[in-house]
Amino acid sequence: MIGSLSRAIDNLFGRGDAAVTVPPLDGAMRPNRALDEADWRSPLADVDCLAVVNGTLVASAGNTVQALGPEGRWSPHGKHGGAIACIAAVGPDALALAKEDGEIATEGGAFDGRRYRPDAAVRCITAMAFGDGALFVANGSATNTVRDWQKDLLERNASGSVWRIDLATSESRRIAGGLAWPAGLALDGRSLIVSEAWKHRLMRISTEGGGHPEPIQIDLPGYPGRLSPAVGGWWLAMFAPRSQLVEFVLREPAYRKRMMAEVPLEYWVAPKLKSGRSYYEPLQGGGVKHLGLLKPWAPTMSFGMCVGLDSAFRPRLSLQSRADGNTHGVTSIVEHEGMVFAAAQGDGVVVRFSPPAQPGAAGGAA
Repeated sequence: MIGSLSRAIDNLFGRGDAAVTVPPLDGAMRPNRALDEADWRSPLADVDCLAVVNGTLVASAGNTVQALGPEGRWSPHGKHGGAIACIAAVGPDALALAKEDGEIATEGGAFDGRRYRPDAAVRCITAMAFGDGALFVANGSATNTVRDWQKDLLERNASGSVWRIDLATSESRRIAGGLAWPAGLALDGRSLIVSEAWKHRLMRISTEGGGHPEPIQIDLPGYPGRLSPAVGGWWLAMFAPRSQLVEFVLREPAYRKRMMAEVPLEYWVAPKLKSGRSYYEPLQGGGVKHLGLLKPWAPTMSFGMCVGLDSAFRPRLSLQSRADGNTHGVTSIVEHEGMVFAAAQGDGVVVRFSPPAQPGAAGGAA
């Protein structure tokens, strides 16, 4: 009763979950062009997830895994039946590959050739993390596939879950449920950090399950994705920006249902990995220039963002591609041989840059 009354009051005054405000890009996330100014760019169509195995950087792209050679070129590392949802290193010499049908295969190491499935209903694997002989798996949604992430957002779903698989025994169990598209995982001691995309936050949960999730970062300005370790902290990929228009549409159920039923997906009022391909897309008339400059607050449905977090998962710096940039839809980040690599699926490119030496080094002028 109290919960229903609280929601009604929030709807009336436009506050709480009914608010349409979006945090500004400021402080550690001040707009910059660092991703577009990266010193190395390598095209790779459909690139999604990065990992380092046996000292080699590998990337998932469609139904293949590509390896980066010493000359800076990509070559097939393996082809698999069906599209790859994500990959993760299982120790220094093995790779776990999750397919879009929910099956997980391992290559190399002590569990070479083994196949796992967390549960028959798990068919939307968004991220994986390995530690203590177990593989932790994020299932974004119980009703939609990885490709249907925009639909899942507009349906306001919260059916995602996190699973723990013992690689030696193949035993699996759910350790968290009711999540709004868990898109990234990171092991921090005996805790698991989960990026919950549709609620724009990072949460801490127990690796053994049980207890209540502890929010550690809330109200982020974009949709948080995969997490990866960095020297002295972590990297967080934000795959799309939030906008007031999308926040408003999320609170209009009748409009959303008609839009999804009657309008082609590419013209939905929804965040994208890459926007601006058609003037008929929402907000494309809004990204205008003033005095020859594109303003940092120009509205856009896509952007590129890598967020550097400290050891306590607090934002310290960011590297971005703005509304008119060409490094949009960052889905994965990894450190390798003293450099940082970021996969921008929206533009089909992998960029490389040196780790910023200090907070704010990458968050330069707007």
